[in-house]
Amino acid sequence: MKLTIFFFFFFSFTLLGITAGLNAVCYGPQSRVLLLLTAKLAAREMNDVAVICESGAESMCRRFMYGPEYEEKGIDEENKAKPTSDPTLMETALKKANVILLTGHDNPIEEKAVNTLLNTAGEGLSKVVLVSQMGGSKAKGGFFGGGNSIKESEDYIRKVCQSKGLDLSIVRAGMLKGGGCGDVGDDFGLNKVYYNTLVDVIEASVTMAHDKYSLGADCTLGDTVEMPNMFTQMGSKSSFEPCQYDSNRIVVAGGAVAAALKDGEIEFSIGTQSSKTPPSQEDWVKMFDTME
Repeated sequence: MKLTIFFFFFFSFTLLGITAGLNAVCYGPQSRVLLLLTAKLAAREMNDVAVICESGAESMCRRFMYGPEYEEKGIDEENKAKPTSDPTLMETALKKANVILLTGHDNPIEEKAVNTLLNTAGEGLSKVVLVSQMGGSKAKGGFFGGGNSIKESEDYIRKVCQSKGLDLSIVRAGMLKGGGCGDVGDDFGLNKVYYNTLVDVIEASVTMAHDKYSLGADCTLGDTVEMPNMFTQMGSKSSFEPCQYDSNRIVVAGGAVAAALKDGEIEFSIGTQSSKTPPSQEDWVKMFDTME
């Protein structure tokens, strides 16, 4: 009887991400909004989450993730992501990390940073989750092709992970939109102060609409979504209509956290669907089962 109760609670808590007990480090200096979202959502599901930021940017990170009142406290509370630029604190976080989340997207993660992060990490590290770009695994042509820096970065991270016996999961996103609180509230997106940084009226309108109506996930296994040409992408910047090659930052961050909690490796692409709420961790588990 006791064994039955134990397994019931174990599998129930695992589905909710409660048993994870994981420690994580988030890094991605060129994708700040996505980085902070990923750290914020990871902190809800994991034990301890550090987010590496620029020197002196801790206060700004707290404001964007949790609001001005939280920023004024100047401390990091339990179940909140902890921004740090202090080398000693970064090393401490890496030594106890079980997973490292890299938010590169359309910016390659530098080899030097990869080496520093993975060589500093302790023996408890078992997985790296990389947020990359749709089509990132494929060689690009010239002019509007964009070059091969994303692919080369992915290949390097994969090689290093293999050499260290680490799982590597890759979450692919298209054109990123959204990321604020929308109608759902602060729990999922960044604080509303994020919207105040959007000076372009069209971008601000699309961002807020995307956070209200386009929080569903259209997921496919692997790197299979074809991104449209540059002109089509530019045209879609003024639309919040869901499509396969647009990705809401909140949903991408949630997918990265779900990939971190999942046993083993997975690679999948995230488009958008109409929804006023993002997928829960239970929803991600079901989607993974469907994809695999």
